[in-house]
Amino acid sequence: MIGFGRHEVVIESERHDHDPATLSDDEFARLLIAYRERLRELAKTPRFAFASVFKNVGAEAGASLAHLHSQIVALPIVPDAIRTELEAGNDYYRRERRCAYCDLIRYETQSALRVVEDGEGFLTVCPFAPRFAYETWVLPKAHDSRFEVTTDADLLTLARQMKRLLMAIDGVLSGPAYNWYLHCGPLRAANMPYYHWHLEIAPKTARPAGFEWGSGCFINAVPPELAAVRLRAAMR
Repeated sequence: MIGFGRHEVVIESERHDHDPATLSDDEFARLLIAYRERLRELAKTPRFAFASVFKNVGAEAGASLAHLHSQIVALPIVPDAIRTELEAGNDYYRRERRCAYCDLIRYETQSALRVVEDGEGFLTVCPFAPRFAYETWVLPKAHDSRFEVTTDADLLTLARQMKRLLMAIDGVLSGPAYNWYLHCGPLRAANMPYYHWHLEIAPKTARPAGFEWGSGCFINAVPPELAAVRLRAAMR
């Protein structure tokens, strides 16, 4: 198909800052509300199938501007990364009659080995077999595949938890470059029982090289259990 879509920039502060952890709780919540409102608006265009919401912090993570900003790219397709998660989640649901992400939340909460913060409404966890050292996910404890239905109050709670996580990452890794990106259901999709929206944060601690690009497999020298211990300690 021909290239078609929309690219938007979300300017997060009038101050010329580069670290999102410097945003106030209210400013961070307004950023998340802006994500939600743009997803709602983009869903009104039938030609858009999915909207990718992401942020690059630091040159190593692809940031070309220092001023705090995020990006939203609306696409006419559901990209491979999301489609793979949807298909795997649907397979698990047909087999187990449960959401894999809800099971992940229950298992990680019970074991506590990879939990960074068990917060009010959200779980921050270093996922099992992560691609990147100190990769973390933030998941809502209540099941929903649609970020765009999240309330203002929940987004304020999420903003505070995200800030604590980003400050911990900065402390442990001395201010690394990183990306965060939102994984959620396609635009206009009803709540899917087999998928769970979540935010992923990927610090840039090493560069993917020939093995990673050639095989699709990633080498990570930091076990997620150790990463979680260090991030929890930094939060304290």
